[in-house]
Parts: sequence; structure tokens; C-alpha cells
Amino acid sequence: MPKISPTLNCINKVNERKNKGLPIYNFGLGANPIDQPEKYIDNVKKFSHKKEYTSAKGIDELNEVIKKTFTTENYMVENVLVGNGLKELLFIIQLCFKGKIYHVTPSWVSYKEQIDILNKTNDLIEIETTIENSYKINPKKLDEILNRNKNESKLIIFNNPNNPTGLIQNPDEVKEIAHVLKKHNCIVFADEIYFNISHFNSICSISDYIPELTIRGSSVSKDLGCGGYRIGWVTFPKQLNNFYLECLSVSSSIYSCAATPLQYATCEILKNTDIINNHCKYQNNIYSTLVSKVCNILDKSNLKYVKPNAAWYIFINFDYYKEKITVDNSIKLNNFLLDKFGIVGVAGECFNSKGLNIRFSLVEIDTNNLDDFDLAFKKILEGFNILVKYFNSL
Repeated sequence: MPKISPTLNCINKVNERKNKGLPIYNFGLGANPIDQPEKYIDNVKKFSHKKEYTSAKGIDELNEVIKKTFTTENYMVENVLVGNGLKELLFIIQLCFKGKIYHVTPSWVSYKEQIDILNKTNDLIEIETTIENSYKINPKKLDEILNRNKNESKLIIFNNPNNPTGLIQNPDEVKEIAHVLKKHNCIVFADEIYFNISHFNSICSISDYIPELTIRGSSVSKDLGCGGYRIGWVTFPKQLNNFYLECLSVSSSIYSCAATPLQYATCEILKNTDIINNHCKYQNNIYSTLVSKVCNILDKSNLKYVKPNAAWYIFINFDYYKEKITVDNSIKLNNFLLDKFGIVGVAGECFNSKGLNIRFSLVEIDTNNLDDFDLAFKKILEGFNILVKYFNSL
């Protein structure tokens, strides 16, 4: 049977239980349920007549606004690729890079899936982080791992904030990591798709410290909640121009262009920084409050986690209960919770993480009642209360 992405497969699980009239608590697919700004919807309508082919560079107007948005005092954007979401562009980056590719685990499911498709498993090196170290990258360990392949070209995917943990490497930590990466001349694909959902915490781009080595990637999927719009982009500094040209060439063979009307609509919304900033502030208030409420419930159990400080994920470790339950891996645990309670999560193994871990996506929000968080978060909190009650009874 063909393999389907475990996060997207959650949709099938949810629909199957709904069709059978069974209870469901959907903590699976990480799709932001908060409505996008009305202005964005208006823009899509406004530009719906735009139907011409463009290129992987994007329309000139969007290309320029992305350059302006992502250029900083330290990081000058020279080139831009626009694609059908960040996932497609990540695939092209991993396809075009010749050398060792480093993933920090737990890592988003598609990173490794793409490596498998590309038949590059021999080029992949995983850098494990653990709950004991709050899933943070250890610079000394990073240095040791990179040092094992001194003569190889290197690329690391640096996902900050992180999916599946919802954690941020703070600016001091990022600076230390950047110092190590520069020492090894390691190119960085900075997956910054959750950058604007940082719960009011301090955050910086690694491009602030190693601009000449950093490719920045983002999209409208998360902070604007428009995953189905499929608009993403990556930015390159001039020092990586040759790699950019190779990615551009491959992009032209994989897809003609991102949807033209959505490029125009996205260009207009990115220009309106007040709308973007207010929308992100609104969401950060929602998700930071929700995370605190969920953690208050989890604290009544022996379930282990590191409190997220970004995005809408929480990565929970069940190892304390492994002697009391009849499962020996996270996939079986995930299926057990689904069958017994209708709780849909994504197994830690899908994120290349050892142990009994499950990622919970906190997105089953009643968006019609966001003026009352108790009502808006009712289904989510009910699911976690069921979870804690069961494990406390063991």
C-alpha cells in the first residue's frame, strides 16, 4: 500500500471516525484554524483574473516585496524562489545539494521523507536532541558531528521555532550554533515557517549571524493560516548564487510557477505590515494562552514535556508509563489512543524521535467563540483531561 504522510493521514483518521459517529479529538494535522485577514481574501478575489505563467522567481512585484521583507541590517537578499508551499522548495534544496545533509531530530516528517524519495539516505546525518536537554542543540556535540566529515560540503536544516516540539532556540543559543556552523562552512536552510508565532518570546534568525551561509524559507501556510493557498518562498544571499541558479534551473523543470493570482494577493498582503503584525499578535495571544491551559492539565500527571514557547504543538513523552501499558513504540501508542479515546496525534517515530513520544497539534479551536477562550478551547482541554485521567488511573 502506498505510504502517505503521517500528518496528512490524520485527515483520513478523523473523517473515518466522524463517519462512524465515534468521538474524535483531533490533534493531528498542524493546520492553523484562525481565519486569515479579510484583506487577504479580498486580494485573492481582486486578482483572480490573473492567469499568465510566471517563473520560479515569482512575479516581479512579489519577488521585490520578499527581498524587502527579509533583507535585514545583516542579511541582504540577492535572489528569491517562489513555489507551491515551502515543502516543494525544501525538496528542491535537498535535491540540488551535493554533500552531507544534517537533520536535527525530532524533525518535521517531510525532511526525512524527502531524503528517502531522493535516495539520499547515505548522505543524511541526524543530530539527536532529547527531552533531558529541552530538545536544544548542543553546540559542542554539533561541532563533533560536523567534524567527522571535514572534506564534505554540508547543509543543515535549522527549524526555529521547531515542529514538532514548539520550542525556540533563543538568540544566545542561535549565536552559538551559528559560530559552529561558520567554522565548518555549513550552509543553513533556515525553516522559519513558524517565526511569527513565537508567543511574544525573543527570537532571531540565524541569518543575523551567518548571512553568507543562510537560505531563509517561509510561506503563508502557518502565520496566515493558508496552507491550501500553497505559496512559499526561499531567499538566498549573493554568496550562494551558484546554488541558487542550480535550484532555479531544477525548479523550472518541476513546476512552471506558483498560482499567479495568489502571488499577486500575497504580494499585497506582505506590503501591509500593520495587518500582518496585528494578525500575528492576535494569534500569539491565542496560542500562548492555550498552551498554558494545556500544560496546567498535563502538570497533574507524570507525562513529560517541555513547555512550548512557539507555534501550536506540544511533544509529549509517555516513557514513565511504558511498564503499565501494552505498547512498545510510539506508533502503537498512537493507535491505542485513537482506538480507545478517539485521540488523534502523530507518533514520535514519524519525527525520527526515539521513545514513546506523540506530537499533539493544538488546533481544534472553536473559532466562532474566540471572545471566550474557555469555549473556544473546550474540545482541546476535554481531550487532554481524558488523557491525563486515564494515565493517572494506571
